[in-house]
Amino acid sequence: MHGYAIALVLLAAILHATWNAQLKAGEDRPQFMAGMSLVMGIMALLCALSLPEPAKTSWSCVAWSGVLHIIYNLLLLQNYKLTEFGSAYPIARGISPILVTLGGFFFMHQKPTSSTVAGVVLISAGIVSLATGTAKPGVFATLSALATGVVIASYTVVDGMGVQRAQNAASYTVWVFATYLLMPLVLILLRFDVRTIKPQLLPKAAGAGILSLVAYGVVLWATHYVDVGIVSALRETSVLWAILISLMFLKETFTWPRIISAVMISGGVALIVRTN
Repeated sequence: MHGYAIALVLLAAILHATWNAQLKAGEDRPQFMAGMSLVMGIMALLCALSLPEPAKTSWSCVAWSGVLHIIYNLLLLQNYKLTEFGSAYPIARGISPILVTLGGFFFMHQKPTSSTVAGVVLISAGIVSLATGTAKPGVFATLSALATGVVIASYTVVDGMGVQRAQNAASYTVWVFATYLLMPLVLILLRFDVRTIKPQLLPKAAGAGILSLVAYGVVLWATHYVDVGIVSALRETSVLWAILISLMFLKETFTWPRIISAVMISGGVALIVRTN
């Protein structure tokens, strides 16, 4: 089962990079985020009503995860406003595997092997070094991206614990995503102009919402079979696809240092796969 879980997490990485690129490329990102969140929240709530409830001990994790996901989405909007996709995305995703591995050790009693730790560190180093685009992020943009990475690590550990407590990964996942119904309200309270979502944005936003829901559902399911630190590291290989998308569709710069970084990430993945 480990092999299937690893393969599906790598697929989820592609889906994750795709919807993030759609958000970055959008002309009106708050509107796009509101539409995407609305679609995800409605879909998740409908699914939740047809599934058994997760165990009561997991509801606190659902609540914390919902708050952290809202903060994460607000930081995404800020990151993609401040700097290019090929810089913001790698920094944010790069630090989270190490933090998640530490969180899994301290809060979930997971003990990775030395080869796994080496793989996680290699992936993280490669991801962070990918942020070498022509438009270098400034200090504030870098701090914002790093804060995003901390939030990613936080909700990943919380959700790893939640899935273990819920006794049903699917039920837990859809209830977490049902909290996305609050995202449009949060955007309105923060004075973003999303009171009337543009109809032309809905098809792409709906597609991005489905990609996000499926991608993260796969990730949470995989934590049943693989340590959260490993899942996080493999998921963050999405930056390889992010860089490719930024080159082909967003017309950003692709450099030799990024190629070297891609090799580092691939080496880290190989270490993890070999030992799991």
